[in-house]
Amino acid sequence: MRNRRRRRRRAKEEAEARAKAEEVPDACRILLPKLSRLSIKGEEGKPRSRILDARALRRSLQGQIRVYFLDAISRLPTADLNTTLARGLLIAGHCYGSLHPVHNILLNSIWYSAAFPLRPGDRIDVNVINDTAISRIVRRSLDGLVSFLRHHCPGLSDDDALWHLSLSGADLRAAVASARGAAPSLLPPAEPEAFQAAARAARHPKPAALALFASSVLPSVERDAVSLLNNKRRLSSADILRLSTMLLPSPLPDELPHPPLRERCMEAFQIIARRRNNLIRWYRRWVEMADAALCKYAQQTAAHYQLHIIYGLGTLQDDACSRHQSYHINFMAWPKDPSSARDAPVFFFAEARGPSGSVFCEEDITLCCIVQPSPSEVDCCHTCLTKHYIIDHPDDSENFGGGQYFKMDGISKDWECPVALDVDYRCFDPDRDVDLVEYLDQDYADYISSSAWHSPHKKEGSVLGYCSGIM
Repeated sequence: MRNRRRRRRRAKEEAEARAKAEEVPDACRILLPKLSRLSIKGEEGKPRSRILDARALRRSLQGQIRVYFLDAISRLPTADLNTTLARGLLIAGHCYGSLHPVHNILLNSIWYSAAFPLRPGDRIDVNVINDTAISRIVRRSLDGLVSFLRHHCPGLSDDDALWHLSLSGADLRAAVASARGAAPSLLPPAEPEAFQAAARAARHPKPAALALFASSVLPSVERDAVSLLNNKRRLSSADILRLSTMLLPSPLPDELPHPPLRERCMEAFQIIARRRNNLIRWYRRWVEMADAALCKYAQQTAAHYQLHIIYGLGTLQDDACSRHQSYHINFMAWPKDPSSARDAPVFFFAEARGPSGSVFCEEDITLCCIVQPSPSEVDCCHTCLTKHYIIDHPDDSENFGGGQYFKMDGISKDWECPVALDVDYRCFDPDRDVDLVEYLDQDYADYISSSAWHSPHKKEGSVLGYCSGIM
């Protein structure tokens, strides 16, 4: 009889556990099988064993946030994304805030671009966003989410915050509710300090201005802004202008460094100019490859597309002794069919050999196909994995130039971003990017002092030699 009661009690507990699991949102259920439990108190007050790997949690969350960023990028008009919005998105378009993560990315990007615009002459108009730039803004967004959640709920540790964010699909509203044991709802009004703490953790370029915007300006126009975003899947340039006016009712004071950076760090500006010119040449080559891939795809399928943006790229080698290179890229493209003007862009993967002539052509493309961004981990061939390229590959990929196909398991090394990335040069603001200029100025000075032969002679040649070592 006693055994029977125990079996009934156990069966009841299992049924309740299954019912509770069914209440977890679908987006979270994708992540939960890959995650283990946090240390919690048992019935007798003793902690259960901690089998959660925080690194696995971070990777899973970064994968989810990456999908949010790709969704936001797919909604922006191509011309604005390439020029006025690129810096706002990649430097300040974090996903934390009081709205859905995608809406937060869009509004934070549009607001920053309007509040602190790049001069037209400083923009690089090209359809390329490097995957390393997306990876960095994703990592920083997660740091901001953790900081905001811990500020709102001071009793949480970093691991606790990651756990609640994973349950909520990296949505702050649901994460705050989860941490408080309440039903998901609108995010309670947050004091500017919470946003400023998140901005600092995410290395936002203007933490105080962001805190003022998120806590004072956005709440007054939130309903109209969200209504516009909900009603239009594909934003137009007119929509961006309307949102910019809505989010920035009056210009913000902007303290610029004095004396101007260019007067203090001439060599650093020469280095940046050379790097930007080099990037422009490379980016145009990638655009040539994407256009050739779309032509090849049109020949094979009779479906015609126009390039929106390249969002992942990598250079491979056929083997260790070969000089012949092949390439993997991801890009989005809009259907050219006028009846599809309101549709979302399509995501593509392409592989190409090194161009047989001076430019890429259809014969250089070995594969072009439609893919879907991974919701949690990123699928990679062996070479893309070992070279840290974050590129979405087709599910049935077996014979890539990149070698054997791998599916990352969520516990791989959490790669650190370099000090300065291509995006820092591509989106360089000569009036505001003090950190990059001072870093290059000091690094160049160290380079000169380490080679006494250079210091009294040929300054221009020294800059050229320094640039050859970082490009």
